[in-house]
Amino acid sequence: MSKSLWPLAAARALLALPCLAAAPALAAAPVTFVSGKGTDAGTCASPANPCRSFEFALGQTSPSGEIKALGPADYGSVTITKSVSITGVEGAGIDLDTATDAITINARADDTINLSHLTLDGLKTARSGIVLNSGGSLTITDCVVRNFEGAGVQLSPAANTAFLIQTTVVSDNGVGIGFSGQGTGSVQGTLDHVFVTENGDGVFVGARATVLAVNSTAADNASVGFVVFSGGILRLAHSAVTENLQGVIVVAGSMAESAGNNVIRGNGTDVDGTLTNVGTQ
Repeated sequence: MSKSLWPLAAARALLALPCLAAAPALAAAPVTFVSGKGTDAGTCASPANPCRSFEFALGQTSPSGEIKALGPADYGSVTITKSVSITGVEGAGIDLDTATDAITINARADDTINLSHLTLDGLKTARSGIVLNSGGSLTITDCVVRNFEGAGVQLSPAANTAFLIQTTVVSDNGVGIGFSGQGTGSVQGTLDHVFVTENGDGVFVGARATVLAVNSTAADNASVGFVVFSGGILRLAHSAVTENLQGVIVVAGSMAESAGNNVIRGNGTDVDGTLTNVGTQ
């Protein structure tokens, strides 16, 4: 090789070295793990090498995958943007002492999110516990959401969202649970064995929201148990509304139905507005 060509050949060889040395991208795993003793590094794909936070593990989890907590710990706030299940154990969850939200859901219209066996605590400082802005469906099972300055759970989707909240306690928040569609969005689903207690307000059912509350309780809220407004629809069955300042408020233009087997007693005012008794069938 002539001396005049050697520098050009050497430069080409040096430029090629990073390509040869680059490590392959790590594939996302269908199941990832977090632990209080974990480290936010690697793939989180093995219980022997768990990660430390939900946020980091989410990035290593494939769509429709699952993040599993191996033990009790604070796993930090997380923003969910895809289908995923987050499964905790007793004592696993998020303790948040900043004015932000614990779990934010900004997922696609066909995404499915499942949250189970988590304790979310706002420590009387954080804004809200679970906030859904978009997503196809949300299931919350066997969770505790408490001590948030705003809402414990707020579902305000910009498109259509289905939900199930089951065997869950929502307590000591500014508002227990709020439902309202944004724009043309709607939210529809069921509260099943949900206890909404000792909040400022219990459950808000607003515009383009349809809520069935079955075997559930709104009790000891400082203001109201259930509020139905802006055309929202509430259906109550086998539920209790008691020891609130006001039990059920139904604003004109909205609809609330009782199956006739509810206990709405012991509130400062039990019912304000029209609660239609539809009997049992």
